[in-house]
Amino acid sequence: MNFTRLDAPLCPPPLDWPRLLVFDFCRSGRRAIPDGAQYAIVTEGHAAVSFAVPGADFYLPGSQYEALQLFIDPDAVQADSFLTLMGLEIGGIADYFCRGGVHCCPMSDAITAIVDEVWDDAAYAAPGELRYAAVRLLYELLRLPDEADTARCPARQVECVREAETLILQDLSVRRPARELADHFGLSESGFKLYCQNVLGEGYLAYFRRRRLERAAELLRTTPQRCRTSPPGSATRAKAALPRRSTTSSA
Repeated sequence: MNFTRLDAPLCPPPLDWPRLLVFDFCRSGRRAIPDGAQYAIVTEGHAAVSFAVPGADFYLPGSQYEALQLFIDPDAVQADSFLTLMGLEIGGIADYFCRGGVHCCPMSDAITAIVDEVWDDAAYAAPGELRYAAVRLLYELLRLPDEADTARCPARQVECVREAETLILQDLSVRRPARELADHFGLSESGFKLYCQNVLGEGYLAYFRRRRLERAAELLRTTPQRCRTSPPGSATRAKAALPRRSTTSSA
């Protein structure tokens, strides 16, 4: 069980196994999960079931993400495992939810209540309590109607927006307008902005303005260099050195 918070990077799943079944209960933000030629977009208030395999990439737009995640190796669940003893057949659950790829659906009130309860108790919950919470979550998930509600985007859109974010954040001294990025990807400006809206859930300008500020704050917090103070009187000398603005009068 993994608790992913807004103020921490997404913890990578332990990919020592050939594959893991991932149950994702999203409290806030967005997560893009690769699903064939598309990405499934998991948003606030939704639960998703998918497979994480070594080398499979996903995209976490921005740092705005908060979720409770369960990672289960279906091949490691034996007849005497606590999940099996509790009546949960993981192989059957995997086939049920993932037969068509990533499964995503709105969380019920019962699931939301469990997630909130576990989230609040995460700091001091015992392993037995967490195992019991996992069983409750899986049973409540199985109670939901077999109806997926998955927002999807073509892989090209996600990859384009992801690369744009990398370009924008790699050098904060350079401003990259939407038109320049659109030309870089061979798109019209309106087409590029539509990609951003589809993947990020918000407009290009608002999202990347916030990400630049977050990146700047991160660099200030982690840089080993000290800020240098100007010597006394330097501000006055710099002001005096500026050219004076000419004034004209009109009759």
